[in-house]
Amino acid sequence: MAKAPVLPPAGEPGVFLSQAPAAIEEGEWLEGMDFVGQTVTGNDLAGVELSGCRFVRCRLTGCGFAAATFRDVLFQDCDLSRCRFTRASLTRCAFEDCKALGADFSGAGLRDVSFSRCRLDLTNCNAAALRDAAFRDCSMEETALSGCRVKGLTLERCALTRVNFFQTPLAGVDLTSCTLTEPVFSASAGEVRGAVMDLFQAAQLARRFGVIIKE
Repeated sequence: MAKAPVLPPAGEPGVFLSQAPAAIEEGEWLEGMDFVGQTVTGNDLAGVELSGCRFVRCRLTGCGFAAATFRDVLFQDCDLSRCRFTRASLTRCAFEDCKALGADFSGAGLRDVSFSRCRLDLTNCNAAALRDAAFRDCSMEETALSGCRVKGLTLERCALTRVNFFQTPLAGVDLTSCTLTEPVFSASAGEVRGAVMDLFQAAQLARRFGVIIKE
C-alpha cells in the first residue's frame, strides 16, 4: 500500500516559475513550499529536486521534469498534461483529482505513489519501476504500462481501456473492481498469470485468445 506524503501543516508560499530554475542552477532542493493556482507551460525543469511541497490547482502543461526528484509531494487538482517525467524519481507522492493526459513517466521510479480520481489517458509509463504504486478511480484509456517492474501494484475502480500491459507481470494484482476493455498482452498472455479477475473478465480474456466457453 502506498504511503502518504509527509507534508508540513502549512508550507511557505512559493512561485514555482522563478524558484525552480534558480534551485536547479544552485543545485538546491525546493523544500516545504506551497504552490497554489500557478501556470507554467513548456518549461524545461529537468533535474529539479522537491521535498515536502504542495501543488494545488496548478497548470503545469508540457513541462520537462526529466531525471527530477519528487519526495513527499502532493499534486491536487492540477493539469500535468504532456509533462515529461522520464527517468524521474518519485517517492511518497500523491496525485489527487489531476489531469495528466499524454504525460510521460517512462523509465521513472515510482515508490509509494498514489493516483486518485485522475485522468491518465494516453499516459506513458513504459519501463517504469512501480513499487507500492496505487491507481484508484482513474481513467486510463490507452495508457502504456509495458515492460514495467512491479511490486505491490494496486488498481481499484479504474477504467482500463486498451491499456498496454505487454511484458508487465500482474501476478497478485486484483482487477475485479476495474473495467477491463481490450487490454494488450503478449501472445501467450503470460502477464495475467496470477492476476485476480472476476468470471466476466476472465471469460472476455479467454474469448480473445480463442477459448470457447460453453454456457
